[in-house]
Amino acid sequence: MRYIENNRKRLEEAPLGLYSVVPVHNDYPVVRPGVIFCFKQKGDSSGNEKVNPVQPYFLVYVYDRDRVVRYNFAQPKQILEILRTLCSEKSTPYEELCNMFDQETKNGEDMNTYDELLNTAVKAITKSFKKRSVSHLLSGRDGVLPEQEKQVSSSNDFELVTWIVIR
Repeated sequence: MRYIENNRKRLEEAPLGLYSVVPVHNDYPVVRPGVIFCFKQKGDSSGNEKVNPVQPYFLVYVYDRDRVVRYNFAQPKQILEILRTLCSEKSTPYEELCNMFDQETKNGEDMNTYDELLNTAVKAITKSFKKRSVSHLLSGRDGVLPEQEKQVSSSNDFELVTWIVIR
């Protein structure tokens, strides 16, 4: 929160899709190489707050080796804690990791691995969103299914805000 308060203008002016590369944190056993994606749902998403606790944002952490979604949007607290651990108090890039990432992706020309991870994240979001919507509907008399046009169902429903590559 302090970072947001101190850098609000800079963050508001930043383009979508920015990324960073950070090292695995050995003191946090759940953290393995992978990517944390932050998406924002396009359009009107009002009413989805009961399905997604940080609506209109969706956070997803995908391991890169086996493409397992470690945390989905329903666990924002865990993902935010990982982000805090990996990124707080750091103001300069990890040059060696950035160079390795550039080599791996041929300076951004070969993003197949990250496209696959992004698609895995979006599929996990849409599957979980539908499941949580139905679960909420069946939870009691106050359950309401979000309107069809406000539900997420494909990558076209999102903007990629940022992503963190963990190496």
